[in-house]
Amino acid sequence: MAEKTEKSKQVEKSKQAEKSKQPNRLVRFWRETIGELRKVNWPTTQEAWRLTKIVLVVMGLMAIFLGLLDYVFSALIGLLLG
Repeated sequence: MAEKTEKSKQVEKSKQAEKSKQPNRLVRFWRETIGELRKVNWPTTQEAWRLTKIVLVVMGLMAIFLGLLDYVFSALIGLLLG
């Protein structure tokens, strides 16, 4: 009976030792993040600039479109109320 309790104590100690060897959550998160970033297919400089220009053009066009809609609806509301 004493052998069983000693073995169970040894097993518990080995489990605790394994737990203490594992990195904490923050370290594990950081390592996994770096690993995932290495898998990313990063664009070339030319691709990044081209995509940036596309985004800026689309933003400008949408700003003009929404500005015109705002002006039209404001004018209509002004006519209805005025």
